[in-house]
Amino acid sequence: MAQRGSGYTLLELIVVMALIGIVFFFAIPRFEGSFFLDDAKQSSRWLIGKVQALREEALRTRRLQVLHIDLDTGRLWQTSEDMTPEEADRAIQRAQRLPGGARVVSVDFAQQGRVSAGRADVRFFPDGHTERVLIHVRHGDTYTSFLLEPFLSQVKMFDNVVSFDDVRL
Repeated sequence: MAQRGSGYTLLELIVVMALIGIVFFFAIPRFEGSFFLDDAKQSSRWLIGKVQALREEALRTRRLQVLHIDLDTGRLWQTSEDMTPEEADRAIQRAQRLPGGARVVSVDFAQQGRVSAGRADVRFFPDGHTERVLIHVRHGDTYTSFLLEPFLSQVKMFDNVVSFDDVRL
């Protein structure tokens, strides 16, 4: 009696690949509204990442870092205290909007109050802390608030507009 070789035939592999393709065909559309692909979430991830990167850069370089938010044009850029005036001008020229069509509508500072027009500057100090700040972002009809605490590295996110009174510990 002849023994048959172990393994799979080409036909079996084609059938399995076809079944996997069919499963993906029906499963992928379900991920369209997921956190990773949603425009509003993309804006949130970008802003949180930018804030954390600036805090780390200030701590690493021991230099003041500033996130500038132009509320009238919706553009954001960063500068540091060791930039020359020409470098600061180039930073302004490279300013960008939040991805996904979101827009910063106001910035609340614990000490100075709310800024709803013009420019708001969020400072990240050389020791890694920042001012206590709430950044309010609008994406379509939804609002999100981001709380920056002076000595906490995590950015707290709220699915609506909040005030400092709402976020007291």
